[in-house]
Amino acid sequence: MARRVRHGLAAAAWCAAALGAPPLAAQSIRLHGTTTTQYVQLRPIQYDSTANADTGAYVTLPVAYAAPFTQDLELSAWGLGVSGLRAYALVRGRAALGSDLVWPQSDTHFEALYAYLELERPRYLLRLGRQQRSSGLGFYGFDGLTAAWRPLAALRFESYGGRGLARASMESFNSSAIEALDPLRPDLGTILLGASVWAAPSPRSTFSATYQREVLSDRSGLVSERAAFDGRVGVGSHLILSGSADADIARQQWGKAQLSAMYLLGWGSVQIEAFQYRPTLDLSSIWGVFMPESHVGYSATANVSASRALTLTGGFTYRHWQPLSSGSPFDEGIPSDGKELTLGGRARLGTMTLDGSYHLELGFGGDQSAGDLSAAYAPTGGWSAGLETTAFQQTDMFRVASGTVFGLGGNVRTPLGDRLGVSASLMRYLHRRLTGSTGIDWNQTRASITFDWTMGADADHTGGYR
Repeated sequence: MARRVRHGLAAAAWCAAALGAPPLAAQSIRLHGTTTTQYVQLRPIQYDSTANADTGAYVTLPVAYAAPFTQDLELSAWGLGVSGLRAYALVRGRAALGSDLVWPQSDTHFEALYAYLELERPRYLLRLGRQQRSSGLGFYGFDGLTAAWRPLAALRFESYGGRGLARASMESFNSSAIEALDPLRPDLGTILLGASVWAAPSPRSTFSATYQREVLSDRSGLVSERAAFDGRVGVGSHLILSGSADADIARQQWGKAQLSAMYLLGWGSVQIEAFQYRPTLDLSSIWGVFMPESHVGYSATANVSASRALTLTGGFTYRHWQPLSSGSPFDEGIPSDGKELTLGGRARLGTMTLDGSYHLELGFGGDQSAGDLSAAYAPTGGWSAGLETTAFQQTDMFRVASGTVFGLGGNVRTPLGDRLGVSASLMRYLHRRLTGSTGIDWNQTRASITFDWTMGADADHTGGYR
């Protein structure tokens, strides 16, 4: 357990010693915590070959539940004797409170999401320790160094590198936990290296580019090599053009890409978009053999401000899935096109807010229709309460069969003083109109309660390079 965070914390401690930080008593410290407990019911589904004389059927097992508990602690300390220096850490604890189900990552009882020292000056920033990056390439975590230089207010260069961490996890690439899930992965760790540039040549335009390369720790093999680009340009006072793309340099192919144009009107806005989706996978992963399907498509959306209190939205999306590179008996009869229609609206009536939406999806993988309606009451004082309802129908691969699921619930949020707040939610789902052997019971209850609290200094020291 301690080994998972030792590298990030050791790097941060080394930086503190090198900079000659004074004792902890001279620091200003802010501690923020979020304590969350959930109760989730689920209906396990099992294929029963005896349920139908010809083909068998899927049946539901007795309801099972999970009660995951998470505790997030965020620590920020500054006033370390060096101007612009601060220490930051975000750690998470997990537990399962008597769960029947194995909740994802419930056996990872402690995890350091961030743990670094940061030195920020008007023109540059240095960050050493455990950190994560979000860009057009996705989310990546690593233990190492980030260096940023800003020669101009509208121009920034960054470089970063260190020991790579597995995607969607704070485990090292070659940890025993990862190897248990994917025994064919290399038994070596990885080194992550990257660079990016961001520029805003005008008040209505921004551009950025990121290059990233990940290799095995002994440099014997390439794990991934990718690049991402995005830009946004305002033309005149009404038109906004934007686009983004990422490239898999190792495979010499483009991944995700999109181009869009938004026109601002006096009564709202209209936007059209063309896009491509092609997943990119590490060269070290066996899952690349299965070649997930790519698709292309376009969408159109409109936002209408009917009045100061009423906003309406609508959109249509079309997707076309590319042919499979190899045949499968399970894809027979599945259409290659998909269509989505969304409608929504929001009305504000004093301290009340009403939200409603409808979603219809036709084509690939089955059909789905869903509607949501909610009402929120938020008077002065920082507290709020709401009611929400939902209903959805799904067919084919989604396993709700010909029935309809109805949901009814509520939520409340209230402060308990200046530095403590509590929020809670409860939702009950009822599956009705079950027919036929595929009528799977989906009834379930979900609830959560969250305490949010703060201790220490009031300063919000978040840094200028986020």
